[in-house]
Order: sequence, then structure tokens, then C-alpha cells
Amino acid sequence: MEVDVDNHKLIYHPDRVAEWMKTGDCFPIYVEIGVTNRCNHRCVFCALDWFEKKPIDIDPEVMKHALREMADCGVKSVMFAGEGEPLMHRDICEFISSARVQGLDVAIATNGVLFNREKLEKTLPSLSWIRFSVDAGTSVIHKKIHRGGSKDFDKILTNIRDAVAIKKRDNLSVVIGVQFLLIPDNLDDLVPFIELFKEIGVDNVQIKPYSQHPLSKNRYSIEYAQYQGIEDTVRKFEAPEFQVIFRSKTTYRLMTKRTYHECYGLPFYTLIEADGSIIPCNLFHNNPEFCYGNLYNNSFASIWEGEKRKHILHQLTKNTIEHCRDGCRLDAINRYLSQLKNPHPHVNFI
Repeated sequence: MEVDVDNHKLIYHPDRVAEWMKTGDCFPIYVEIGVTNRCNHRCVFCALDWFEKKPIDIDPEVMKHALREMADCGVKSVMFAGEGEPLMHRDICEFISSARVQGLDVAIATNGVLFNREKLEKTLPSLSWIRFSVDAGTSVIHKKIHRGGSKDFDKILTNIRDAVAIKKRDNLSVVIGVQFLLIPDNLDDLVPFIELFKEIGVDNVQIKPYSQHPLSKNRYSIEYAQYQGIEDTVRKFEAPEFQVIFRSKTTYRLMTKRTYHECYGLPFYTLIEADGSIIPCNLFHNNPEFCYGNLYNNSFASIWEGEKRKHILHQLTKNTIEHCRDGCRLDAINRYLSQLKNPHPHVNFI
């Protein structure tokens, strides 16, 4: 089965969209969770390089209780990622299995260094997919851009090989993907990256264009038009059991102006931080003014239906989206919802 990560999936949730169209709100379908803000890498492209961090890990009981609540509220999926490296939380394996027990689809984004065989054995049966963020095809480039340990690249390769072996051994459905974020520093490593992970036997590689976080200190000058030719090159490596996902639609959206004037997608998605805060998106890390509430103080449902969240959404509706991140996670959703909100007069001519 091919994986589509370059588009929105609201067409599969017509009931939730209809609820939003009728009431202007709904419970989210998807939640990103940062269980810790600690990280073992200092990536040159990190969106949160501006964020002054005091080490925080979410309380295990608070997290497990929130997962039960989210499932009860109709949340469909969670991804463990967030501010830091999720594998640095000692209870991440329990969080993953707990989320699955609640009936949630579960995914994780990781740099892969700590995802050893023991953790893989515990978590792979519960995961829908893994995204290993590697961004290089050689140890030299990996060390340069991830700024981790000298042996990290070899550890990651061992862990990914183990993940592939366990999946095959147990006939698991988990999709194992490896991401390559395109920046000038690693462009020459792209083909070696694809060749390496095709040989290892992962299900897909995902080639993603860099997008500048408005608050980030790093400043890459990216000519997105040059990526158009790259797609033809990388597609040649595809095989029946190996998908090359080149984020061409995302690249196109980064090159074009927004077709909407407010963020319609916020009811369908939210982000939980390591301190228990629930926020609209990663533009509002460490910003109390735009924090819906905190799981240490209130239930997920009461926060979502609370007056403070309604007030924040009202404020965000009034504010311009001019300073939002280009090509953000909700961009494709916003383009779709904007069409529903502002239909062309000839929509009945199907």
C-alpha cells in the first residue's frame, strides 16, 4: 500500500467535517504529543533552536489518563514527537502501548539513536508507522547536520535494520519510513541516502522540503524551483516494496501564495507539550497567552470545550496569518476547508 503524506486526509472524515461546518468546531482527529523537551541532537535545521529549555518530562499518569480521555473524545490518532526526542522519556514504550489499547492509531517520529532492539520489540506491534529522521546517507553529513555523537549514524542503521527484521519476522503492519529534509548541507547525500535505505529494506523514504519556522534562528536560503528536477531522479529508485515519497505538493505550496485568510484547521489538530500544555500549533511553544489549558489542571475534554480555547480561536481568527509558517502542517487542510467555506458558485456542475 502506498503512503500519502503529501496531502490532507479530511476526505476520510466527512462526519467530523460536517460537524465543523455546522457548529464551527469539533474534537480533533489527530494530536501530536511531546512527552519530553530533551533531545540528544542539536540539528542545524531545528525549528525550535530559539527555545530556551529547562528539561521537562511529562508525568506518566497524566499522559496515560490523557490518552484515555482523548480516545473517549473521538481523537483517532496520536504521534509522539514534539519538542524533543520522544525516546528520551523512560516511559515512551508504555505510552505507545497504552495509546494502542485505547484504540488510537499510534505513530512516532524519532532520530532513531535510542530506538534499540528492546524498545522495538515492545513497540512495533502497537505502531501504525515510524518516521526515522535521518536526513543523510553518510555518517559525515549526518554528524554535520544532526550534531550528535560520532557513533550515532551507525547506531541508527543498526536500529533500522532491526526494525525491518522484526517487522518481517512477526508479519507486522507497521510502516517503516526514513525522512530526508532537503537543505543545502545535505543535497549531495540524497542519492546515497536512498540507495542505503532501499538496501536496508525500509518501506519508504520521504524527501521533504525545508520550511522556515518564523521564530527559528537558522536561516536557509532555499530555491524551491530547483527541487522539481530532483523528483525525476529519485523516482527511478522506486520498487514494488519500496516507495520514494517526494513531497512535490508541499514544495508547490511553498512556492505559491496561500488561498485562505484564516486558519480553519485548528479544530482538527492540536499539540500537547511536555509540561502538559495544549496549544494550537508549534508557533505557540512556551506562549501562555495562546495555551488552551494544562492536563495537570483539567481534563482534555474540559480544556477543549472551555472558554479559554474559544477565546484563543476567536483571537486567532481575527489575527492575520501573514506571519504563520509557510507550508505548515495545516496548509493543505486550510486550502480544502477554505473551498468548503467559500464554494465556487458552480459547484453543482460536477
